[in-house]
This record gives sequence, C-alpha cells and structure tokens, in this order.
Amino acid sequence: MIAANCPEHYLVYLAVLRCGATLFPVNPDLTADEVTYILSTVDPNVIVCDNGMLDRVQAAAQFLGSRDCITTFDELLNDSVPQTVPGLVERAIEREIERSPEDMALVVHTSGTTARPKGVIATDAMEVRSAVALQTVWNIGPDDVSVCALPLSYTFGMFSASYAALCAGACVLLLPKFHPVSVLEAIQAERATYMVGVPTMYAMMLEHIRQTGSHYDLSSVRMMAASGAPAAPQLKEDFEAATGIQLRDYYALSECTPIFSFDLRRTASPPHGSVGKLVEGAQIRIVDDLGRDVAAGHTGELLVKSERLTPGYYRAPDRTAESMDSGWFKTRDLAWQDENGYFFIVGRDRDQVISGGHKIASTEVESVVARMAAVAQVAVVGAPHPVMGEVVKAVVVLKADRVCSAAEVIEFCAAHLAAYKVPRLIEFRDALPVSPAGKVLKRELL
Repeated sequence: MIAANCPEHYLVYLAVLRCGATLFPVNPDLTADEVTYILSTVDPNVIVCDNGMLDRVQAAAQFLGSRDCITTFDELLNDSVPQTVPGLVERAIEREIERSPEDMALVVHTSGTTARPKGVIATDAMEVRSAVALQTVWNIGPDDVSVCALPLSYTFGMFSASYAALCAGACVLLLPKFHPVSVLEAIQAERATYMVGVPTMYAMMLEHIRQTGSHYDLSSVRMMAASGAPAAPQLKEDFEAATGIQLRDYYALSECTPIFSFDLRRTASPPHGSVGKLVEGAQIRIVDDLGRDVAAGHTGELLVKSERLTPGYYRAPDRTAESMDSGWFKTRDLAWQDENGYFFIVGRDRDQVISGGHKIASTEVESVVARMAAVAQVAVVGAPHPVMGEVVKAVVVLKADRVCSAAEVIEFCAAHLAAYKVPRLIEFRDALPVSPAGKVLKRELL
C-alpha cells in the first residue's frame, strides 16, 4: 500500500489480515527509484495506492512487469476491482482463514543504517503483544481519542498512534499530515486525550503558540509522548510552561515496540532525561565494546530480547544475522541505567541521521552525492537543529580542477532522494579526517 494518510489505510490493513495476507506499507514521499527498489524486493500480489500516487506506482510497476496488479482505494470501494486486477476477487472470496501467531502481519521498510531500506517483519503475536503493552502502561481505554499526525507508512503512525488505540476500543483522530495549527485545532475540537509524536512536532507546536500568542483549550489531553529521537530538556520545560502538558519520553524501535516507557499507573514520573523503566515482556543488557555487561551508571550498547521483538528482516537473512548477538538484538543505541531502574538513551552507535523523526541512512545519501562527476569523496552526518533535532549535512571533497556549488549538490540529491533525505547543509573541504585504520572520523565533521 502506497498512499498518504487516510482512513482507507486501516480498512486495507484489517482486510489484509482477515484474508490471511501481509501488508507492506510504503512511504508515499519516496521517489520512483526508491519505490521501484522496494517493489522489486517485495514482489507483491496486489499494489493498492491513492490517486495521487497512481502515476508513480504505475511507472515503477511497469518497469518491473507487474502493472496489472495495481488498484486504487476508489476502485476497491466501488467494486471495480475485477476489471483492474484480474483474479483478485476470485482469490479473495471469503473463507475461514486461520492465522498463526507467527504469521507476518506487517512489514515496514525503514532506512536503518544501510544504503537500502530494510523490511522489518511484525508478526500477529508481536502486534498484539505490543498493543497490550502500550495499553497497560498508558492506560488506554475506549474513552480515549488518540491523535495520529504521523505517517501511516511507519510503525510509529500505523502501530503506536493507531493500532494500539483501535485494539483498546479507542478512537483515532487521523490527520492527513502534520501541521501544528491543524493538530492544535483538532485536539481542541475533538477533545483528544493523548498524542504520540516525534520531538519536532512538539517543537513546531510550541513555536506556533509562541509566535502567534494563540490559545488552545487542551484540557482534554492527559498525555503527550515523544519518541523517535531524544526530546531536548529545554523543549520539554518550555512545552509544559506553554501548554500545561508534561511531554514524556519513551523508547521503542520498529524492531521492538515498546522497550522503555513511563507508566501512568505509577504516580512518580521518570527522572529528568529518562525514557522510563523496562516494559514487562522485554529483557535488556547494556554491554561494553567487548560484550561485557556494564554496571549501573555506566554507558554501553543496548541489547534487547522481547516477546515483542521482530523475527528478522524480510528476505534479508544476512542483515538479520548481523543484527543479532547470541539471541540478543543489537539496537546500536547507547544507554545507561540508574540505581532505581530508570533508563537513559545518550546516543547511538549507528551511521544514521534522525531528522524530524525520519531515520535516514548516511550511506544512502552518500551514494547519491558520490555519483556526481565533480565529487571525489563525501561523508554525511547529522547536524544539530533546534526544531528538526538533526538535519542532513554533506561534507564534500571535489576532484582536482573540478567545480561544484552547494546548490548543485542539493538539486542533484532532490532528483534522486525523498525530500526529507536531501542535505540541508553542504560543506566543502580539501580532505576528510580519517583514523589510522582509514575510517572517516565523522565526529569531526559536525
């Protein structure tokens, strides 16, 4: 499914599960090249899209020789599928389908740290257990109204903001896309009770309130949660001062939702900067470079086991094996634990930029910039940004006697990458700093 946010996302997801199949949501902001790559790895039986994506999807499908399996939401809802996708109705005649807990329910493609997106598998059991875990620690019930302004092509939007709420009998207040005014007005009008989002969303909401002096009645909101990137302490302090709502951190991955969270059953809030305590059903280790467990108060790489952990990456056994260490999933994030069992995420050991909640593989952007005729070397890092958290920064070394402007680099990237992956900052250098082993020292490029 390749579409912008709309209620039909939920209809298709639940219908796909009902007939025993698996849904692959794809980000509609991706370019035709990126869509083509994902379709080529998935080899879908049916492609469902909205009208806005139809031309791009048809171009990708035609390249792959699978154009006859495309349908749109309008065609599905108007019963014109037989003419659009031959055999679909015959294949989907209602019959009793028994699903196994280990069946694939959902495969979400995430950039991770590699040049190509990888499909994270979520099984039926993983989805249900994750929903129950969030319902428990967040006290989600039928009277709740969850705000979803996150893309439904990501786990965060489709699962955390939507599926967990629907499983609890709650209402989902779905917005086509995030805009601070639209979200604030919708919360006020529909009396929403909670929202999950990335820190950038809350920063933009706060900035709007500051700049306009507007007042919104947010008294219905009992919780706002941030994940996807650390929320700056100043942001949380300023947001609460402006809205009266405490902005809370929790920690989850596409591969495992949730891991750490605040718990609304407890009166005590996590200490400043903490992502909360371990959610029941998960185990963790924090290890040093030699794989040894570190003591409380010391920082190390976070490893996790969980009943909510993905079984692996779709059709990528090598990537799955690389992500595991004796049965423990390597998050590549750096963490520490205090003496009271609260956890803190302090950084990541991954070659990745997180901008406005989007996870962008540095190598993917580097591979595009390196295709430019004038470029000899390039390294991509995340530069700090007050609203986006990070923005993509490309440090470029030009070939001898070649000329290239920052605008040309940005224009070239815009033609080959989704807009959120395009570098905001371009810096030219004579050489890149390297370690004795020849590895680029990206920490020196910030």
